[in-house]
Amino acid sequence: MSVKTKLTAVLLTVGTIMSTVLPAMARPANLTTDSNLRTSASLTATVADVLPLGSAVEVLNITVGDDGDYWYYVQPNRGRSLKGWIRSDLVKFQPSNKRYATIAGERGYTINVRSSPSLNSKVLYSAVSGDLVTVEDSFQKAGQYRWYRIKFSNNVTGWVREDLLSIWPQGCIITCPTH
Repeated sequence: MSVKTKLTAVLLTVGTIMSTVLPAMARPANLTTDSNLRTSASLTATVADVLPLGSAVEVLNITVGDDGDYWYYVQPNRGRSLKGWIRSDLVKFQPSNKRYATIAGERGYTINVRSSPSLNSKVLYSAVSGDLVTVEDSFQKAGQYRWYRIKFSNNVTGWVREDLLSIWPQGCIITCPTH
């Protein structure tokens, strides 16, 4: 096996391991052009696949890439199990009435998702910065942090403090799509 083949196999293995850690949010979108599905959020990353214009994908995570742009961790919908990164300007979101948020923090940061809106409640799940979630409800005691009940598409539901989320306007992620 060549060094390039071995490196590609290692990167794809890491991507597979990473995809089992990330919750599947299922924020539907389509590609606005033929797009390289990359092994990391970088224009220099290995191209794992090329997806054609109009391909349906599900956005699972958001990060800022090496180039300073937003990148989406996606799963193609058409019978492909491979997941990877696509630059955000190549993605058009489908309309939605849901309210979305991302877990705040620097790349790799994890937070606790709790059973009730309290630091003393049971930890149900560990979420990773950039994970996309839907916002279902909120709760706030006077003079304290607001808590949000969030849901992952793998049906994990729990509470997260407001300072650990980036909440987007109704139906939007980062900014409302203009195209």
